[in-house]
Amino acid sequence: MWPVKILLVHPYAEYLKKDVIYLSADCGVLLNKGLREKFGQSIPVLIGCPLLENPDKLFMKIKMIIENTSAKTLNVYSMEVPCCHVIHMMVEKALTDLGKEDIEIKNYIIRVDTGAEEPYDPRNFRGSRIKC
Repeated sequence: MWPVKILLVHPYAEYLKKDVIYLSADCGVLLNKGLREKFGQSIPVLIGCPLLENPDKLFMKIKMIIENTSAKTLNVYSMEVPCCHVIHMMVEKALTDLGKEDIEIKNYIIRVDTGAEEPYDPRNFRGSRIKC
């Protein structure tokens, strides 16, 4: 499966019935080898840009996806730039709004200079070195 734009995903798509779904900022799939290795497998990789796409539409679509998925884990990736962190906030808010406490969220940040992923805590993040 190739990465699919979040705004183009049908919230009832069969591929959202997997145990794990990857949500990433657009740029993340370009820089992170681990995300690119998911392509062609049966793992859904959904991408979007909280800066360049309508944030209200992006949030609503993420919420619809989470509401209808049977996934047990959401892996969320952003770039280290501050404007990109919103994708983590959208997923957290959608989970809270929907009361989906049974879904585990794993947050990662991708470093611009290396493409490496690191754990990311949206409630306590001070590691961003680049400004929008």
